[in-house]
Amino acid sequence: MHNYPAESLDIQARLQRLGLKPNHLMLIGSFVVTYGLFETTLERALWALSETDVAGTRPFTEKLNSEAQFKMLGGGNSNLSDKCNAVLKVAAQVAGDLNEYRNSLVHGYLMSSGADSTPQFMKNPGWHDVKRNKPVGDAYIEEPLQDLILIATWTLFKVVQLAEKSLADQAAQRAIEALADDVNRARSYAKETRHLCMLMNHEKY
Repeated sequence: MHNYPAESLDIQARLQRLGLKPNHLMLIGSFVVTYGLFETTLERALWALSETDVAGTRPFTEKLNSEAQFKMLGGGNSNLSDKCNAVLKVAAQVAGDLNEYRNSLVHGYLMSSGADSTPQFMKNPGWHDVKRNKPVGDAYIEEPLQDLILIATWTLFKVVQLAEKSLADQAAQRAIEALADDVNRARSYAKETRHLCMLMNHEKY
């Protein structure tokens, strides 16, 4: 019988030798799952905010890229309060930064210097003067960056969960308003992480 538990442990050990310690892998996994919750709930929230009945039809959001979806989220709905729409606008800005981090983490190259240093993930590196159509992006996983990114992503998930119900439920609208401080903190966390990546890229290139 194939010893799959031993093979799994061997793979985990190999990752650790690249510098990906159990706490890194745990937080990366938590982020990926939470971002997935945000992403799938976002689509339903956009249907609600645009007052679109998708029953029996192909959802229009399927044709929108992430940037367009975040713009829709930031636009809110005229039937919501100004304060609620203001929170959604900031949440959309957070989503843009976190999406860049997510893409760098999931689609980036793993850059490792060994077990004694924390690796990073680099997307679209500009090595050897190669021109890329997309901007360079990095995902750093040092503490406390992963904690801050996870908190920011969970906050976004809560916002779009409530946005899905906001036009039909005044309590959901008030709950979004009450998240203003959390969303502003999430904006600070995500913006700082992206700013750090920009600074590091400036030093590298």
